[in-house]
Amino acid sequence: MRDVGGRRLMPRQERAASIVAAAARAFARGGYNGTSMDDVAAEAGVTKIILYRHYATKKDIYTAALDTTWQRLVDSSQFGYDTEVGLRALLAAARRDPAGFTLLFRHAVREPVFAEYAQALVAQTVQVAEQTLADSVKDPQLRAWLARGVTDLVLNSVLEWITSGDPARDDEAANLLFQTAAAVIVHHRSRAVPRPAARRSDGLRETVY
Repeated sequence: MRDVGGRRLMPRQERAASIVAAAARAFARGGYNGTSMDDVAAEAGVTKIILYRHYATKKDIYTAALDTTWQRLVDSSQFGYDTEVGLRALLAAARRDPAGFTLLFRHAVREPVFAEYAQALVAQTVQVAEQTLADSVKDPQLRAWLARGVTDLVLNSVLEWITSGDPARDDEAANLLFQTAAAVIVHHRSRAVPRPAARRSDGLRETVY
């Protein structure tokens, strides 16, 4: 921070990150249509003038909140369902950013403006599950169905736990979730589980191995 006229100002990048985190909290409470830029500014503790210096529209800041959460999941490095450490990493990432995680996987998928965008991100997790199941479920239709079911199980379980579970028992919860998912994924691959897709320079996503 730096002092200007007796006020302590955040660096631009730090301020933008703070605004995105506040926006995730506000949108997670009220949804896209039910949250105004005034609400976001109030949550962030800034004026609307400062808010608009960073994000021109409400859609821009909502998208930034979704992308920030997704990038944190990518950075957690292990988003597989066939290892306990992978589920611990997922739960830890969700615990660090509960509003963003809830916004991405519970609210955005139901927002008309963002449903297609959010579903595309969720589809990346389903793709990882399908790759995990490739050796044990040969039928492609059954594999796709089961991958979606496992994805829903994991994501919904994590969402429920970060809402009502005791943070001190996160490792215990991750272990139980792993045992449940492992009961479905009967074959454990020896090779590395692919991580979520990272954003490419052209705006598309590619799976990282």
